[in-house]
Amino acid sequence: MSKPFQIASIIIIVLTVLWFFIFGIDKYTPQWQYLAAGGIHFLMAIVINRQFVNAQYNYLGFIHIIFMIALGGYGYFFA
Repeated sequence: MSKPFQIASIIIIVLTVLWFFIFGIDKYTPQWQYLAAGGIHFLMAIVINRQFVNAQYNYLGFIHIIFMIALGGYGYFFA
């Protein structure tokens, strides 16, 4: 994986964790925020997974996929 994609991936993961802390204390978080965060992680999962041409351990891709399913699913079904 190229270094700029790896850095961008880590930055987006850190921003998502900060978003959890900032909006997690709010009583109401709009549905579109969960769906947008899930969509961003969907795009990042595609970009990161396309970087791997050999069989390697793809931890950043797995993290983006977990965030995509958790945030998108929560925003679609529960928010």
